[in-house]
Amino acid sequence: MDFIKEELEQIVRNLHELEENYTNELAASPPGSLINNRNEGKPYFYHSYYDENGNWKRIHLSEDDPMLAFLSRKEYLNICLPAIQKNIKLLESLLSRYRSLDPADIISAARRAYRLLPDKSFFTGQHENNLWETVADLETLTDNLIEYRCEEHKEWANADYPKNTLEYRGLHLTSFGLRVRSRGEIVIAEVAHALGIPFRYDQLITLDDGSTISPDFTFEDSFYEEFYIEYCGMMDYPYYVRRHLIKRAHYERSGINEWNNIRYIYSKDDSLNATEVRHILLDWVVPKL
Repeated sequence: MDFIKEELEQIVRNLHELEENYTNELAASPPGSLINNRNEGKPYFYHSYYDENGNWKRIHLSEDDPMLAFLSRKEYLNICLPAIQKNIKLLESLLSRYRSLDPADIISAARRAYRLLPDKSFFTGQHENNLWETVADLETLTDNLIEYRCEEHKEWANADYPKNTLEYRGLHLTSFGLRVRSRGEIVIAEVAHALGIPFRYDQLITLDDGSTISPDFTFEDSFYEEFYIEYCGMMDYPYYVRRHLIKRAHYERSGINEWNNIRYIYSKDDSLNATEVRHILLDWVVPKL
């Protein structure tokens, strides 16, 4: 997955939504505009418009007349809408010529001999500053305690652990060589990796009833107990929601409860905001490390 392209596409979608909202709001705005003149240095405001018969009208507005705010908002929309539309065209033009930086796309473009190698071959010895750190412009972490806490758990994260047997080849590939199932999970993985937070992906754990389950992300706290993040990215599908509630109840019967030792991140259409993820990791995960 090309994180830069995903962010640009999300910006374009947001701008289109804003364009639609502002267009509808502008259509519902009162007719006419605001004019003014001065008398002895004091400004006087008027609502200038044409009535249904085509006759020009000018109505004086007092300083507390709500029409002042309505007309000011209309002026704002009239200026903002063309800027939004211009930015949409610029970004769409950029996207049409954009060259993918998705690790999977880059590997697929390699010569045949290289494509036969495992994914990890392309990431061995990579510089510690990964693509996400460069393009997302995350602020530098100056808290040495955070760095120390993360360092303490790296050995645990890098050790062998039981994993879900699902085949990941062909799915989303992070900039550091980890394959995950969804776009939302790649956001979480990239942000955690950029912050230096050790984690295990899709680790199998055994619940109290003897069954196994695989939380999306597993972390280790300062008491060497594990805690989890589950990403739920299709909450707009009723069947998915029902399955999630069953899984959540399964966790809770084994003492894995939200805000205690598990955190759920919800979204629709598998779309996730990296800033939101960063806040969750810094505010909830890091203090536990």
